[in-house]
Amino acid sequence: MEKAKRDSLSIDRISDLPKDMLHRILYFLSQEDAVRTSVLSKSWRYIWCTRPNLDFSDIEFNGNKQDFPSTVDKTLQQYYDQGLSLEKFRLYLSLLGKDYSYHESVLLLHKWIPLLKAMGVKEFCLSILFDHNPGNTDMPSVVFKAESLELLHLNRCNLGQNIPENIPFGRLRVLRLSNVLVENDVFERIISSCPLLTTMSLDGCKGLKTIKLEKKIHKHLKHFIFINLMNRTSENCSIEIDIPTLETIEIMGSEIRCSMRNLSILKTLSLGSVEQSRLCIDAPNIQVCMLLT
Repeated sequence: MEKAKRDSLSIDRISDLPKDMLHRILYFLSQEDAVRTSVLSKSWRYIWCTRPNLDFSDIEFNGNKQDFPSTVDKTLQQYYDQGLSLEKFRLYLSLLGKDYSYHESVLLLHKWIPLLKAMGVKEFCLSILFDHNPGNTDMPSVVFKAESLELLHLNRCNLGQNIPENIPFGRLRVLRLSNVLVENDVFERIISSCPLLTTMSLDGCKGLKTIKLEKKIHKHLKHFIFINLMNRTSENCSIEIDIPTLETIEIMGSEIRCSMRNLSILKTLSLGSVEQSRLCIDAPNIQVCMLLT
């Protein structure tokens, strides 16, 4: 009996923690697990409704799959109506054979992103996979007007039509583009608008022919990743790097010309399927170098 009493007191102490500490605990749980905490006690009943991050995946959604878009829509609207702030929003849509359509989801996406911008979201991760996708999803221009963003991860998006001329990414530190269609002029416009960028990852992107990373623009860049093993558009791609702040570089792909200068603190270099005859490296203090053919 005394043990049960001690356990009860322990649970009460956790429940009596400040709301912001309970939010921090829920931050590391999936959306479904966060909802389950509502049965722990009265103190936990509605905490999940106001946690600072939302993580939605239709694969992990336990309800009726047809209700998934409306669930995301209602949750975001509730956050917005309560004047809540969001640190992170992740949305994964794998609509293979699902009952809700591509166009329905895209229309909702155009509604959700302005809400996220208004709530000051810091991390935005979007991945969309369709079985009858007419092409990569056109990214609404408002996502490139979100001054609060510190991390942006886009998968299977088209960045060619709605990108504004001025992009206020003064706080963005991490940029990850996966399976994205983006032309060189748009890409240059984006990365030149990120003065605090520390990590840049490009995986399976289409449309890029030349990538130039210069120290006058990217004064804080530490990690650069370029992977394009399956995409033939990576042929004849040119990568020019002149940034002394870089610590790690990973480049994987065929027919890539690489020129790297002023890599005074570079620690790790990984190159795969890059023709060594097209390779020029200036990294006097490198610690780990892996060349894969």
